[in-house]
Amino acid sequence: MRNILGSIILIITMVACSPAEQSADQTIQNAIKYYGGDAYDKLDVEFQFRDKFYSLKHDDGKFQYKRIFQDSTGREINDVLDNTGFKRLVNGREVELSAKDSAAYANSVNSVHYFALLPYNLKDDAVLAHNREDVLIKGRPYKTIEVRFKQDGGGADYQDVFIFWFNATTFEMDYFAYSYQTDGGGVRFRESVNKEKVDGVIFQDYNNFKADKGTDLASLPSKFAKQELELLSKIDLEFNPEPL
Repeated sequence: MRNILGSIILIITMVACSPAEQSADQTIQNAIKYYGGDAYDKLDVEFQFRDKFYSLKHDDGKFQYKRIFQDSTGREINDVLDNTGFKRLVNGREVELSAKDSAAYANSVNSVHYFALLPYNLKDDAVLAHNREDVLIKGRPYKTIEVRFKQDGGGADYQDVFIFWFNATTFEMDYFAYSYQTDGGGVRFRESVNKEKVDGVIFQDYNNFKADKGTDLASLPSKFAKQELELLSKIDLEFNPEPL
């Protein structure tokens, strides 16, 4: 996908609307349908993210997520996360890992794929979704969904909190924000900037903004409009790259 930062200042006005009649789960289902629906169940794509190569496969409930890169010594590292667990291969040979390292590497691999697959992952049983007040963003109505996670099945980062802003007409996931607790915690706001359909599924690039720790997630679109957020990074996925 192209690396594009909008040069036009977005003017975002948020106004309270009457509570949405549609349930949070219905909104999520509509968004998943827009982004790919059943295509998520049979998926086989590859992409480059920064200096690493990723492979993502779904097969009716089975999954395999790979990350391939070279370490500082030139060795090829192949991390594989699937239904059976996590393993690391170095130059084609599986290596033994401590429980701590295995969990850390698995979480790192899963994180990239998790964000790439949104909103699909919001259908997980551990997701607790509810409506917040609908808002207008750039004059368009958005459905606001807050997502929390059950501890059971919610993974190592179950305490993370997300807010998603779905276009009320198309159900596009144009903005989302989240707070996290790992590595000292923090707050992020993402703006969708590009879309690309691959293997029947729509993937997005993002501008990734940083806010002060503890900032109310619901306030972030307004702060974004006032240019009060720091552009931290760009989340650009390059599909069909040459393998390492």
